[in-house]
Amino acid sequence: MELPPRPGRHRHGVRARHRRRHGRGAGGAVRSGRRQGAGAGAVRGRGDVRRGRADAHRAVGRLGPRRAGVDRVQGGDAWRLNGFKWFASNAGGSAFVVLAKPEGAVDGVRGIAPFLVLRERRDGSRNGVRIRRLKDKLGTRSVASAEIEFTDAEAFLLAPASSAGEGGDGRGLARMMELTNGARLGISMMGLGCARRALVESLCYARAREAFGAPLGAQPLMRRKLAELIVETEAVQALVFDGYLGRPRLRLGAALIKLRAARLGVTAASDAIEIHGGNGYIEQWPVARILRDAQVNPIWEGGDNILCLDVRRAIERQDAHEPFLERLSQAVERSPGGDDETAALVGQSIGHLREAIQKWRGLDRTVAEARLYPLAQYMADVYAAALLLEQAGWERADSGEDRKALVARLYARSHLADPGPLRGIDDPADDLERFEDLADGAFTGD
Repeated sequence: MELPPRPGRHRHGVRARHRRRHGRGAGGAVRSGRRQGAGAGAVRGRGDVRRGRADAHRAVGRLGPRRAGVDRVQGGDAWRLNGFKWFASNAGGSAFVVLAKPEGAVDGVRGIAPFLVLRERRDGSRNGVRIRRLKDKLGTRSVASAEIEFTDAEAFLLAPASSAGEGGDGRGLARMMELTNGARLGISMMGLGCARRALVESLCYARAREAFGAPLGAQPLMRRKLAELIVETEAVQALVFDGYLGRPRLRLGAALIKLRAARLGVTAASDAIEIHGGNGYIEQWPVARILRDAQVNPIWEGGDNILCLDVRRAIERQDAHEPFLERLSQAVERSPGGDDETAALVGQSIGHLREAIQKWRGLDRTVAEARLYPLAQYMADVYAAALLLEQAGWERADSGEDRKALVARLYARSHLADPGPLRGIDDPADDLERFEDLADGAFTGD
């Protein structure tokens, strides 16, 4: 049973955020290189951040003889950081990026600044980073999460000197968000990894398991489910790759990609357990762990609501939807010939999406916030469909094949087309008729 913070110590005393290497696999283990701290559970909503930062100086109380906050070491370039982080992941990491309020800074968001805290001081001695208690978690147990206490920890300002203390430039949170958006792509890759592993396990099991005198994977209902998993996974794969490789990176990209990829990891793992039946529900098979590990991805680096608020911030402050919509139009222009209906559907959806954004911007503030989630989902739907068409064009030019065009068509039909009064019952059975093409392209193992 997890205990609350001790009296006098506010759990948001120092809000630690930590960088994560992209080399981490979906299961949470660090693959190689120097391990770095990886933060989870720090809420990024405006109101919560303001309250947490303002209380960092007042509500935490005293840590022994020390006061919560950060103050500059006399005559040096380092700072002395004190405070408490209620939940920090990869607690055994060697580097942490921490948001803290320097001594003399104003309360609220404008008073905070990012600092780098290393496990060891520059002289080789142990830094003031103390693990108070490990967390007993649902998943990602191979990565230690803990309550961390900073006690006179040597810290280095990750910003111009003028940004800390009284009269700072107020961009501490903005600088941290730049790091956070990069980490969100890493979380998206982890969600995609969970979905891919769930898909592979499902395909292998369905090929080996027999039901009603035939392989499970030959049954029409199972083929429908597997085809759906293949299409959804490849759509998220297109999103993640565009997030990493697209230049320039879209301001809206990280939030929308994580919104879709992290959630798919959970739903795909749940589907994999169902496909395995009772075997999927026991720990001797791998899919139970996939589900436990996948569940943290929608939480790390901001849950769905926080991602939606970031979408709002990007649209309102930077008109970030304009380069986003332009990127979608460019992708559709690269679609292959021969399936004009799908290209027209996605192109039309881009126009409808622009109308939806304009309509949303005119809504009452409260209603507009409530509509952020369906708006962000719509944006992710059209984004993925456009990218799949672009990939289909590449495939056609490279090999003359049309498998990716099939994936794009199935995805657009599922997410963008009007199902009509019959709810798609009369749709073409492409997913069944070309199931082997879908499955062979998704996984080529024996």
